[in-house]
Amino acid sequence: MTHWVPDLPVVPLDAPPHILDLVEPFRGRGAAVVDAGGSLDHAELDERSAVVATALRAAGVEPDSPVVVHARLSRWAVVAMLGVLRAGARYVPVDAGFPVARQRYIAEASGARFAVSEPGLDVRLDGLRTVPADTDGPRGGTVRGTLAYTCFTSGSTGRPKGVTISAAALAASTAARLAYYPTPVSTFLLCSSISFDSSVAGIYWTLACGGRLVIPSDRPADLLAVGRAARDHRASHLLMLPSLYDIALRGGLAERAGTLSTVVVAGEACPPDLVRQHFDALPRTRLYNEYGPTECTVWSAVHECTPADADLPDVPIGGAVPGTSLYVRSADGAAVPPGEPGELHIGGPGLAEPARELYRTGDIVSVTTGAELRFHGRADHQLKLGGMRVDRSEIEQALRTHRDVAAAAVGVCTVQGRKKVVGFVSPTTGEVDRRSLRAHLIERLPAVAVPSRIVALPRLPVLPNGKVDHGAIDELAHDTLLQKN
Repeated sequence: MTHWVPDLPVVPLDAPPHILDLVEPFRGRGAAVVDAGGSLDHAELDERSAVVATALRAAGVEPDSPVVVHARLSRWAVVAMLGVLRAGARYVPVDAGFPVARQRYIAEASGARFAVSEPGLDVRLDGLRTVPADTDGPRGGTVRGTLAYTCFTSGSTGRPKGVTISAAALAASTAARLAYYPTPVSTFLLCSSISFDSSVAGIYWTLACGGRLVIPSDRPADLLAVGRAARDHRASHLLMLPSLYDIALRGGLAERAGTLSTVVVAGEACPPDLVRQHFDALPRTRLYNEYGPTECTVWSAVHECTPADADLPDVPIGGAVPGTSLYVRSADGAAVPPGEPGELHIGGPGLAEPARELYRTGDIVSVTTGAELRFHGRADHQLKLGGMRVDRSEIEQALRTHRDVAAAAVGVCTVQGRKKVVGFVSPTTGEVDRRSLRAHLIERLPAVAVPSRIVALPRLPVLPNGKVDHGAIDELAHDTLLQKN
C-alpha cells in the first residue's frame, strides 16, 4: 500500500505531539464550560481537572490505563476527561443517560479499575474505584501518557467494541480543525453524547481556541434548550446530526441563532434539501458536511456547502482534512477512474492504530470532477443511525435474546431521506409480545438503534446457502413502512 498515490490532494499539517499541548495552558478568559447547573471558567477548569488527575494518580492509576468517565453531558464530564488525560491515563466515556445494561457492559469491557464520576448520578458502576469529578484535594503536575480515550462503537460480533485513540492522533485531529476552519470558536454549542466521538470535536476545538463550551442540556436532542442557549450565549459554532439540524431549522432555530458563523453537520448523509433550508434561514452562516470513522479520530473529509449543493443528487463529503490521505480502490486494490465507485482507505496521523498504514473504511465512494468524494453507502452491514455506527448484527442479537424470538433479521430502508430500521422476528411459539420485546431492546440498545417497527414472520427469507436474505429483508422493510405511511 505504500506505493499508492492519494486520489485527492493532501494538505500538509503541523500538529503537536500531544493533545494537552493544545489545551495547556488554559488560555481563555471568562467561562470555559457552561451547563444548566453552573459554569467553570478556564482557571477553574484547570484547577478542577488538575485535582482530579492528582487524586487518580494517588489512587494508583497507571499511565495509559483505562479510566471510565461516568457522566451525563455536563461540565463535570469535561472536568473528568481532562483529569484523566492529565493523570497520563486514557478515558472511556460512559454516558449516564444510556441504558443501564449498556453502561455496565462498556465499563466492564473496557477493563477499567477506576472511574471519575459526575456527582449525584442515580446509577453506580460496580467494581470501580471512583473519584468524584468535584473532588477536593491537592494539585500536582501533569503526566502525559501516549493514549487519549477509548470510544465504544458497534462491532460485527454483535457487541460494542472499543476503539482507542492516541493523544497524538487527537492532537492531529484538533490541529486540523484549527488549520481548516477560518473562524475560531468563541462559543460552541455541545449537543453530542459524551459516548459519541463527535463530542471530541467540539470539546478540544473549543478549548484549543480558548473559547466557551455551552451545553444546552444533558439530553443532546433537547432542541428547545439548544435554541435558548444559542440566543442567550450568542453561539458562534454548532455541530449536529443532519436529521437533528433539519428538525431544529423547522422549529425556528434560525430566529434565535443569528450569531452563528459556522454550522457543521456530521454522522449521517446530508440531504440536499437541508442545504437549501440552511441557506434560506441562515444565508450568512457557513455550512460544512464532515465525514469520518471513529477509527480515524472523528473526521477525515470535509465539504463546505454552497447553495448550489441543494440541486445535486447528494451532498459531497468533500476533500481530505489537513494531514490526511484518501485513497479509492477496487476490491483487489486497483485504482478506480474518477466517477467510478470504490472502497475508501484512509491514511494519516489520525489513525487509531499508528502502525497500520491505512484504514479500510468499508465505505463506498467515488471521486468527483471537482476532486471531492461522493458517498454511496456501506460495503457491509454496518449502518449510521443518529450519528452512531451500528452493526445489524448487534440489533439482531438483541432481538434474538428475547424469550419469544427464535430468529431475527433487521431490514433497512430510506423513507423521505431518513434511514429507518425494521425488526423482523420469527416467534419461538405462538405470538411475540411486542411491548415486552421493545422494552427488552430499550434496555440493551442505544435509542437510535431500536427498530421503528417490529414485524413477526412465520420464517425469515433465506438465500440458497441458508443465510438470511438481507436484500429481501430490506425490501420487506420498505414495503412495511410504505404501508404504515
